[in-house]
Amino acid sequence: MAAKVYIVNYAHESDHKVFFCDYDHEQKNHQIISGGKLVKYAHEADVKVFIVNYAHEASIKIRRNNFPK
Repeated sequence: MAAKVYIVNYAHESDHKVFFCDYDHEQKNHQIISGGKLVKYAHEADVKVFIVNYAHEASIKIRRNNFPK
């Protein structure tokens, strides 16, 4: 089942923190949201994510082209 993903504004509201990496071999836990769909409202989401600037803060590392649209 594809996850429904919502991007939150604050880290404490998220289920996972996401970092965008450049190469396939850098991806980690990307299966959680890969192939999913972005939703407009938080109550529709299965997974709430927050985008971080540094890789060491993230629980999910994913390439931009694999991120849900």
